[in-house]
Amino acid sequence: MIVSYDYGNFDLIPCPVFVLEMNARVQPVYAAFNASAREVLGKPLSHYLGRTALDVYPETYGRTAYRHHCDVRDQGVPRTYQLDLPTGDITRTIRTTLQPHRDSKGKLTHIFGSFADVTKEYQAIEAQGQFDTMSSEMEQFVALAAHDLRAPMRNIAVIVDMLREDFVNQGDGKMELLNSLEDIAVKSMDLITDVLTHVETVAVAPDESVISFPALCHDISATLDPNRIHTITTSTATLRTDRNALQIALRNLIDNAIKHGGRESLHIDLDVRPGLSGLLDVTLTDNGKGFSHDALKVMNKGQIRAESGYGLFGVKRLISARGGTLVARNLAGGHGAVVRFSLPGAYLGGTVTKTRSARNLAKRTTASLFQRRFSA
Repeated sequence: MIVSYDYGNFDLIPCPVFVLEMNARVQPVYAAFNASAREVLGKPLSHYLGRTALDVYPETYGRTAYRHHCDVRDQGVPRTYQLDLPTGDITRTIRTTLQPHRDSKGKLTHIFGSFADVTKEYQAIEAQGQFDTMSSEMEQFVALAAHDLRAPMRNIAVIVDMLREDFVNQGDGKMELLNSLEDIAVKSMDLITDVLTHVETVAVAPDESVISFPALCHDISATLDPNRIHTITTSTATLRTDRNALQIALRNLIDNAIKHGGRESLHIDLDVRPGLSGLLDVTLTDNGKGFSHDALKVMNKGQIRAESGYGLFGVKRLISARGGTLVARNLAGGHGAVVRFSLPGAYLGGTVTKTRSARNLAKRTTASLFQRRFSA
């Protein structure tokens, strides 16, 4: 026989709860099913009271729910389970928690239950999984397309040079057309390179190693500024960090400064210091014209803007994926820009002195690392 309790106040509880009691056949039957629970499942109170889960729910769900009820009755331990329950036109994912209650003699008297509709949570997880898969496939497609486009764009620039060799400018505008064609090819190449960089920064794997900061800067400056038009100064430091991430970030930021600095000869200063626990702080300062409004949105808010290129967005994503941060600002009066980013790593030693030639310092630091490694 069911012991009667007043469960009317359960309707005041703003989340779905129910109570199971044992009937004369020691079957767990519903003794209470509050208003919040009834609202979720759309059935009246009479549909539940005095009935087992076998009687209340469709066959598969009813059998499974009843089995869990009986397991808690027999084992006397709490349980959480999850089932898909058809309700009306939709199937809801319901997560249920059961808590047994015993009297002073240790006899099981009630099973208190609560449940939550987690349908949207699982739909969001599923949608995120589909989005991640689609994004990965799209990035692979974009990378392949960009690789395929680089060759014809490069060929267009070569053909323009060939046409210029024996071309006589007759003032009819054809030379201007050739110049425009070359400009389009060059800008298209830059965009393709930015797209490839963006895809590569997402897929690059961590590679922690001991590196010389000025040596790394030397390698980058030798590639981006082979004629030494710009002055690049760097602090002396030895680091243990993700070489791939640091190199990609510096290369893109230095390249962006050179391309958009608006000066024939820039002064770019690179500095690295110990940051918060387990992080390195890297700062790039230049005396160019600063970032555009769209570029600052990419750097500080992670909002992709077609006008700012994909390279900066890729750098932002790469650093965020490594657990670091990146912020950028323009100096007052249009006198340059500052970018500061952090990456996981350790500062193994260095000085605050700067050198104008990153190349000479890189050679000395590399030799020092070589001697230290083989003399140990």
